[in-house]
Amino acid sequence: MTVLVARRSRPSRPSRPSRSSVARAFALASLGVVMLLPVYYLVYLALSQPGQEFDFPPSVVPHPISWSNITDAPKGEIRPLWGYARNSVLYAGLATTGCLLTQSMAGFAFARLRFPGRNVLFGLTLTMLMMPFVATMIPRFLLFRQLGMIDSLWPLIIPWWFGGSPYGIFLMRQFFLSIPPEIDEAARVDGAGPWRTFWIILMPQATPVLVALGMLQFVYFWNDLLGPLIYAQSQRWKTLPQGILFNYQATFDPQWALFMMSVLWMVVPVALLFLVLQRRFKQGFLFSGLGGR
Repeated sequence: MTVLVARRSRPSRPSRPSRSSVARAFALASLGVVMLLPVYYLVYLALSQPGQEFDFPPSVVPHPISWSNITDAPKGEIRPLWGYARNSVLYAGLATTGCLLTQSMAGFAFARLRFPGRNVLFGLTLTMLMMPFVATMIPRFLLFRQLGMIDSLWPLIIPWWFGGSPYGIFLMRQFFLSIPPEIDEAARVDGAGPWRTFWIILMPQATPVLVALGMLQFVYFWNDLLGPLIYAQSQRWKTLPQGILFNYQATFDPQWALFMMSVLWMVVPVALLFLVLQRRFKQGFLFSGLGGR
């Protein structure tokens, strides 16, 4: 009779991290510190008392911490910032809505519809990615001046309702190309035309991509300074970046602590928006075909 004796296996030792993984972790940690350092310095100056921004060597934490800057900054040196923030919300909200609507329609047309000159038009759209804003700044200003729209937010909003951005069109086209064309054929059999297929079937699936694009474009419009400087000339239509610049540039002795706290007030809403929607933001780039798939 043969007796089989099972050998007792030795417990495996935990593998030590290799030098390359340690070096990679150190490099990523160093990069994270470098990226967070400006944010730390912004918060440091925002909570400092006037005059402490030029102290050398600077302390790690402001001493004493001026918590009153949080409520004093929105009041502004000359005018309150709430009216400027309302204009920024109006500008960013309407422009983002126009972008998402029109670039979705254009991306759907380039991905799903067959019409003469489609590839040529898409190539021209991609070339617009290389066109800087300053190249069209003067012709656009002359156009809206002839239309009598200077000193308002309409020149900043209307152009985005006629096609959106070339990058957004490209991203939406990539997403619609990733959806199997059999869905369109099944909808056509059920009697749905291209317009109904776009709104009822494809657009609900594009929610992650729309969220990602909407966040990118909302942040761009929210932080925009050059466009409002050209068109929003009166105090009635100035946006939040203009208001912060106006309040603290017009004084001979600017309060840098209140200036930085105003900037922090402008950054916090978009930062919270990203934290709330970061999962959708990642899904948007994965579903659009640009996430390395």
